[in-house]
Amino acid sequence: MRPLALLLLLCACSSLSSDEQSRLTSYQRNAALFYEGGRFDQAIGQIERGLELAPDDYKLQAMRGAILLQTSGNAGGTDHRRLDEATRLLAELYDRRSPNRHEPYLLLDYGRALQKQGLRHLGESIRLDGEATRSTDAEASDKRTRAQQEREAATAQLQQADTVLGHLIERGDMLRIAHNHRMQIAASLGDDPKFVQEAEACLAVIKQAQEATQKRIEDTQSPAREVELLANQRQLREEELAVRALVANFHFDRRQFEPALAQLNRILELDPRRFTDYYHRGRVLLELGRADDAKHDFRRFLADPQLLATSDRATFALKALGR
Repeated sequence: MRPLALLLLLCACSSLSSDEQSRLTSYQRNAALFYEGGRFDQAIGQIERGLELAPDDYKLQAMRGAILLQTSGNAGGTDHRRLDEATRLLAELYDRRSPNRHEPYLLLDYGRALQKQGLRHLGESIRLDGEATRSTDAEASDKRTRAQQEREAATAQLQQADTVLGHLIERGDMLRIAHNHRMQIAASLGDDPKFVQEAEACLAVIKQAQEATQKRIEDTQSPAREVELLANQRQLREEELAVRALVANFHFDRRQFEPALAQLNRILELDPRRFTDYYHRGRVLLELGRADDAKHDFRRFLADPQLLATSDRATFALKALGR
């Protein structure tokens, strides 16, 4: 932030009376409680009241941006007004300070907003390329030009998101989620070495968190605390499963079957009830020439009580079993 802007902000904050400062603190606290409870409408109400007192309040503006981002819908949708407003607001807050002075939540939300914008433009480029194949020559040329522009916008925003999230890693903040998002960004950019690097870093941080959580479970004497820690342990396991599933798919798509198998083995060791991953492992085993092992996995997959018998996967598994 420029010195004059910083001075004006400080003057605005210091001009509040003790009563107004107390009310502002109350609005910040209440907004945070509503936000954490997922009651976004009530949170916005508290935020707007607080901003009437302090229009440039960092905490309230950041929370408003986070709510806009979380309620902005899918990147593949058609209404991006909330996403655009969230990105604009978070960008303004980001530009106020140097990256190492920001709160971690601001860096995370701004990085996520940029990532979502990148995915939005990437999806639009794919749509335009698809339309170009069904258009006349003149229309096809225009659509391909626009598709290239969308790809360039997507690349710029995804790279910027990666940089913002990188500040979190440099500071040692929110490492699991920062590495996870950078892994996803690398996949979107087609940067295979970066994907592998971020995936390995994410899994390493998850493992450290799991070990620390297990130690706390063993040490605690409080039943309530134990319940809390066990819930955290389950969440960490779900994070590990999600990351390993992405990595397994990454290797399978590149016909790297041994590393894909290693990930799927670990997934099913952690959770033998993941029927879909028996299907995925069965495909890998087929590619590796292990037909009998593959059939065993396809039988496990077909035992899923929620599986639609007419699905493509069920058809593939049944064909592999010779039925």
